[in-house]
Amino acid sequence: MNKKSFSTLISASILGLLLSTSANANLILNGGFEDANTQIGGGSGWSYYLASQVPGWDGSNIELWVNRTPSAYEGKYHAELNAHGQNSGAWSISQTFSTMVNRTYDVFFAYRARNGNEAFSVAVDGNTWTLSDHVQGSWSIFSKSFKATSNEATLTFTSVIPLSGTTGNFIDDVRVNIPEPSALALLGLGLLGIGVARKRNKRA
Repeated sequence: MNKKSFSTLISASILGLLLSTSANANLILNGGFEDANTQIGGGSGWSYYLASQVPGWDGSNIELWVNRTPSAYEGKYHAELNAHGQNSGAWSISQTFSTMVNRTYDVFFAYRARNGNEAFSVAVDGNTWTLSDHVQGSWSIFSKSFKATSNEATLTFTSVIPLSGTTGNFIDDVRVNIPEPSALALLGLGLLGIGVARKRNKRA
């Protein structure tokens, strides 16, 4: 094998390795609510904002807590779905992200009750789940998969209990990823390419 061909194979293999790293990247922007208004950043307490003021998110108000009991699932911040401020019905926040038709995606987030009897729904690409099993003492984990039906999908959280009340339903560490096996497969292809290139180079 000549040097040019060998270099091409190595470049392709490196690209495969890079793709394997990016394949499992979070498609949700600011899923941990860490990119927040500096009004409460660096201290402790809570404040509420229009969803448009919290990078990545749309919908009604979002209440952010920082360095306050209960502690965040990850980082310093977490959100309370049932926020303060004016609202005429259910509280709802959402984020739209790019997808590929027929590709499978994993949805993950942590959730926790503030007062006990609480519930909210999470919806994405025609799938809806209602969660009412969260407790006050610890964070619960949601982990489901969906197959994309278009080139974009919207992940939406909507309050159920209380519907319009201003306390309840903590959410943190929201993620949408391509399943790990896909990333590992790309990594394997990258390593295989390097191995083949080495063998061919030795024969040459």
